[in-house]
Amino acid sequence: MDNRVRELRNEKGIRQVDLAGKINVSQQTISRIENGQNSLPADILIHLSKFFHVSADYILKLSDTRLIPEYRFEVDKNIERNMGFLRAFERLSRVNKELVTLLISQLEERQKENR
Repeated sequence: MDNRVRELRNEKGIRQVDLAGKINVSQQTISRIENGQNSLPADILIHLSKFFHVSADYILKLSDTRLIPEYRFEVDKNIERNMGFLRAFERLSRVNKELVTLLISQLEERQKENR
C-alpha cells in the first residue's frame, strides 16, 4: 500500500533522517510510520502537515486534496502576481526568451555570490 509520508518525502527529495530532524523525531519513527508499523500520533501528523504544506486528511488518505487552505491561498496569490510576467514572456520571440532565461541565470549566480 502506498504511504503518503514516503511519497511526500520522496517528492521533496529528502532522506528519512532529514525529515526526522525537521519534525524532531527519530529516523526510526519515520521508518515505522512509512512502513505502517506505527500509528501516526496527532502531534507528528500536525508537524508533517505543516512541513509538507498538505492537509492532515491528505496524509491520512481521507482526501486527495493536498494543499491546506492557507497555503493554497498563498500559492494562488503568487500565481496571480506572476501571471503578468508569464504572459509578457510568452509574447517574446524565441531568441528573446533565451536572452531572458540567460539573464535570470546570471542574476541568480550573482545573488548567490552576494550571500
